[in-house]
Amino acid sequence: MELYVKSTSNYPAGFPLTHFKRLGPTWEGQEIVLPFGEGPVRRHHPVVGWTDLFMGRPCSVKVARVLVGKVEGFLVWGGNSGLRILCDRRKTEEWEAHLPTGRGMPIIWIDAPADLPEEVREAVTRRRNG
Repeated sequence: MELYVKSTSNYPAGFPLTHFKRLGPTWEGQEIVLPFGEGPVRRHHPVVGWTDLFMGRPCSVKVARVLVGKVEGFLVWGGNSGLRILCDRRKTEEWEAHLPTGRGMPIIWIDAPADLPEEVREAVTRRRNG
């Protein structure tokens, strides 16, 4: 699978076209709650996909176990504008004031399956039939 995120106000740097080898099934939903940070500052935040349609809006978010180069992990991706981590604690920058409070990211890479919600982990770690 190839993934590209265009430069938008959600994530101005964008993300270059990158090849990932999908190693199992894909989970898809309206949002996923993921942990961010370490130790006492570790917090769980909802993550949604983001698209540039209609001046920017949420879209589905997907997760799959993938291989990039020789590194295996779990890829979280969204729309053509990446992902939006929803967090009321983060102050928005002037250029992103029209977006929901939070932070834009092109993708999220997860090494530890335990960081995925149980239903997502079960869906993406199932073996493919055939």
